Amino acid sequence: MSTLWEEPGQASEAVSLMESIFANVSDAILVVDEAGVIVRANAALERMTGWTTEELIGKKHICELCLGMATCMEDSTCADCFFKQVQMPSFEMRLRTKDGREYPVTASSARLPEESKNKIVMIIRDLSVQQRTEKERNQYKLTHFAIQAQEEERKRIARELHDGVGQALYSILVGLNVIGQDNLTDPIKQHVNDLLQMTSKAMEEVKRMALELRPSALDDLGLLPALRSLMKRVEKSFHIQVEMHVQGEKRRYSAAMETALYRIVQEAMTNTAKYGKASQLGIVFENREKEVVVTVVDDGVGFDVEQALDAGKGLGLFGMRERAQLLGGTVDIRSAPDDGTTVIIRIPVPKEGTEDDHSRIGS
Repeated sequence: MSTLWEEPGQASEAVSLMESIFANVSDAILVVDEAGVIVRANAALERMTGWTTEELIGKKHICELCLGMATCMEDSTCADCFFKQVQMPSFEMRLRTKDGREYPVTASSARLPEESKNKIVMIIRDLSVQQRTEKERNQYKLTHFAIQAQEEERKRIARELHDGVGQALYSILVGLNVIGQDNLTDPIKQHVNDLLQMTSKAMEEVKRMALELRPSALDDLGLLPALRSLMKRVEKSFHIQVEMHVQGEKRRYSAAMETALYRIVQEAMTNTAKYGKASQLGIVFENREKEVVVTVVDDGVGFDVEQALDAGKGLGLFGMRERAQLLGGTVDIRSAPDDGTTVIIRIPVPKEGTEDDHSRIGS
């Protein structure tokens, strides 16, 4: 309704604006008459349901689209339907599309003034995107928590192995050495020597397990020293020549970032050592201004990446990508049979002031 102070043309402009909003808004808007028949619908409802306005207006009843409201007790119910209410600011319902699909939407409804003959206007928003986003957010939080808990448990077990089992074995080794210095018969002396060797091997195994679980160098010295220690173990255990080249300023990053990079590189090197049949492995570590890029290349037999992922054999590959994604990064795995493997890791560097420590580290 126009007012006394409106200039000529303002009313028509307002109507034109409302029509433009009705036509272009991303939410679906429809008007139903007192019998429940759709009398107005915008383009968003067409996109949402698959029906054209010609198929909807005057031909479809609201109950042909609505499969019921969602409540805390039921996913779909017609009890206390919004159509019986004067106004419902927000509720969820199941929407049926032209091709028979059903998906959740959030809606609001209001009965128009009496002069509109009790028509009801409804605004509908696709909830499937929101639910998918919420699911992804919850999955992100769960994955982050699981990895964090895993690292804490690894650290605890590694400490227990080193300080508990390792120290106990060391005490046994010292005791056996003392016993071995006594005047013993040859059979007993041989038995003590055998025990010494077994205890020494057990100590080495405990040390190896503790390092695999959580290398102390990663916490005490940083990422690069921990990687160099890992390189030495891989060279010794698998007889692979490993080289690393570091480019750019050497510095410490956040604990989460250093742990993620270490674990991803560790997985790449382990895969090469166990399955790649490689003789050489190279690592290029680039400290760039806005990101860290680590490239791991081997001269092994390679593999079909997509086939490994599709066959469910790429759990390690999924884990590498998952760790990177948690920090906003990526892992690009390039390989082919008889063509070696290249793994490119990119992790963005947090902005100044958000890292735990920016101190330099030694080479």
